[in-house]
Amino acid sequence: MAKKSISIVIPMIGGALVASIVWMLGPGTRWILENIDGVTVGGPTGLTGKDLAAALDAVRGRVLAVATGLAALLAVFYTARNADTARRSFQLGERGHVTDRYSKAVEQLGSPQAPVRLGGLYALEQLAQGTPDPEFRQTIVDVICAYLRMPFTPPTEGTTSDPAGRDPQEERQVRLAAQRILANHLRHHSATARPWRRVRPADRNARHWPDVRIDLSGATLIDLDFRSCHISEARFAQSIFIGDSTFAGSVFVGDAMFDGTVFHGAARFGGTTFDGAAWFERATFTGPATFAGTTFTIAAQFEGATFNRAARFTGAAFVGAAWFGGATFAGAWFAGATFDSDAWFGGATFTDSALFERAVGLETAALGGVHLAPVAEDVVRTWPTAWKEAPDGTGGRTLRLAHPPAEGADDDGEPGESSAT
Repeated sequence: MAKKSISIVIPMIGGALVASIVWMLGPGTRWILENIDGVTVGGPTGLTGKDLAAALDAVRGRVLAVATGLAALLAVFYTARNADTARRSFQLGERGHVTDRYSKAVEQLGSPQAPVRLGGLYALEQLAQGTPDPEFRQTIVDVICAYLRMPFTPPTEGTTSDPAGRDPQEERQVRLAAQRILANHLRHHSATARPWRRVRPADRNARHWPDVRIDLSGATLIDLDFRSCHISEARFAQSIFIGDSTFAGSVFVGDAMFDGTVFHGAARFGGTTFDGAAWFERATFTGPATFAGTTFTIAAQFEGATFNRAARFTGAAFVGAAWFGGATFAGAWFAGATFDSDAWFGGATFTDSALFERAVGLETAALGGVHLAPVAEDVVRTWPTAWKEAPDGTGGRTLRLAHPPAEGADDDGEPGESSAT
């Protein structure tokens, strides 16, 4: 309504100005000379003849100068208005073009042909890289994550097709491409940078997508390489990692959910920073698990986790509470780890070597119900000075605090409470 009113008022004002200028160049010239300039015309003392004609020409010159300025202003206004209209039209057209490209790319992901699906993924990547809209970029990331969450069984010898009629080997390549797209844009600096070398500004990844959330809950992921990534929020609950998985040197700004996840292969989290809560509750690590030098800022939840190979937490920093209650360790390396808050190991089982030398902050850890498997010949166990081994009353061995806070305190699994031997 406002634009329509302006489009009516401006022509009316322009018409009035034109009429005024025509009048001032004609009969109004003498009126301006007499009433505005205060010049006397005619009579014994007024202007006459050539002097009058010169004065009238001067007035007309001033009117023409004003008219020229007004015309220039009007031209500038209309030029700017037309440019704004053209810009808006271009933006609408471009938005429609982007929407069309997005729709076609998403449609390609449903194709039974692997090259078409790959084309859809790369088309989405280009759209996300080219857009200045972070919400649209997040939408594209959500689509790629949704594709990876679709059911998938890794191909085995003799597998020819999946229920959707897709070649499993080709689908594997498509999924690897989707993982690489996410990794390439979540990576904060170049892959050539090393965790022990300070990253120079030139190492920064110009293709990094900041403040991105990923939801890969329940996804089947193959040889995932997310090293040196910055992730706003991550959900990997119930996911299955096939092959080795790498998150070394990454930063999880928000919560990282790995509860119920199964790692088939090595799980590398060395040097990772969890600024939010890290949830690995009931996770299963079938290969070596490396958390050496990792920082857990808020909370580390490994309750009920199973480590079938050595779990390396050497030099890890647990700033918030650390839960390892009910966890099973086939090798536990916590040498040099620091615990700045409460630590729960109640109900944990140690079946192999356990190295806790130089670990700090475990004087009041919860140890109720810890089970120590019989020591084999090659098993080495070094506990914090605040812990000691003791009989568990059933013929086995357990752990107790060497100096319980209160003599005879009930061992209910809370930090700082452990029964005397």
